Amino acid sequence: MMESCSKAKCCDKKVKHCSGVDGRVGWSAGEVPVIAEPVSETRATSRAKIYWTAFIGLFFDYYDLYLFVYLEKGLAAHFALTDAQSNLAQFAGLAGVGAGSLLFGWLADLFGRGRMMLTVFVVYAVGIAGLSLAWDFGSLVAFRLLASLALGAEWGISHTYLAERVDRVTRYRFSALLQFSILGGLLAALAARYLLPAWGWRWLFAASIVPVAVLSLIRWRVLAGEGAGKAPGGDLPEVVLPGQNHRGARATWAALRANAVPFGLCFGIASLTIASGTINVFFAKDLPQGTLYTMFFWFNVAPGMLFGAWIVRRFGVTRALSIYAVALTVLSLFAWASTWPDRKLAFALGLPLLNGIPLGLMGAYFNEVFGQYRTMFSGTAYNLGRILAGFSPALITALGLHQGGNYFLFTAVLGAGVLMLGRGVWAHDRCRIK
Repeated sequence: MMESCSKAKCCDKKVKHCSGVDGRVGWSAGEVPVIAEPVSETRATSRAKIYWTAFIGLFFDYYDLYLFVYLEKGLAAHFALTDAQSNLAQFAGLAGVGAGSLLFGWLADLFGRGRMMLTVFVVYAVGIAGLSLAWDFGSLVAFRLLASLALGAEWGISHTYLAERVDRVTRYRFSALLQFSILGGLLAALAARYLLPAWGWRWLFAASIVPVAVLSLIRWRVLAGEGAGKAPGGDLPEVVLPGQNHRGARATWAALRANAVPFGLCFGIASLTIASGTINVFFAKDLPQGTLYTMFFWFNVAPGMLFGAWIVRRFGVTRALSIYAVALTVLSLFAWASTWPDRKLAFALGLPLLNGIPLGLMGAYFNEVFGQYRTMFSGTAYNLGRILAGFSPALITALGLHQGGNYFLFTAVLGAGVLMLGRGVWAHDRCRIK
């Protein structure tokens, strides 16, 4: 069990596959993790159930995230919020996402992914119920923070749950398909457009509790029927750490040091690639809007995710990142230098297609590079990257790049940054397999 590497057929070629730093499965000397044993075919959860169990949580993650974006002005008007209070409410949401990925990811690594998947839904339901009843600014911020804790937890736990239960090829394909959960943003957009005028924001929040309750029951039935362990075919062992041995500051600090390099790479990939998508949403608001355009804008990322999964399977993670980086740079420079009248529309609709590549590979790759505290590190790297990326429109405005199409230069720089990170991933993976 403690051998440093095992032979496995990876996406690139037949190489030694290692799930953590130093060619180990991710735990340091002296630690004795509990690895769940595979269960029989009759007790194992089917791949479809594994996928949908992970998907439903991520779908409402995106729904809630974008619902707040669309309701921001209405909430500010209802509570007569100042600019400082609006900023504080937004910061509470961001802080909750980061803290939730860290806290619940840590708990999932100690007590199991399934337990925390159910706990997170309960926390989310309480937070949303509180928001529908918010009576002043303080209650709004408090319940926003509570709901955001659940949102931050969901990405890491769901991706780790899925990654540990399927083989590597399926892991990358399902990781890409999980990004269809971004259509929760489309649902939020349609709800804000068609239901908000008739229902109001309180009932819109309250209505979200019903599907969450139903989906929580579905999750519970799937997890209860699954039994302990992973489904047959999974090649990434589920590491559940004995809680009493891993609650000290020394153990946590040792894990942070051991995983500093892969965490930095994952954080960089998340922040730069999500920033390009964030900038596109910021930029696309100035383009002609309509129901057809909105739906096309959201659905356009789907072919990119499937294309990205194929690229990873065919060329590997490093080359997939390089292909994305070069394509993003070329598209950005074309939109900046071209005089074609529709270049902005082409950029706005083409970038979601391109962003499907990194969005599709992050969930699988982030879980492969960590062993100990896998859920916590993978989820925190992604969510902190998402938080940092959220400041990119403000940075563009502060630098004056939003004028004259110069934001295209910013996305070109992002592409160059991803290219450099791809080189870092290549060097780190070579270190792991030696």
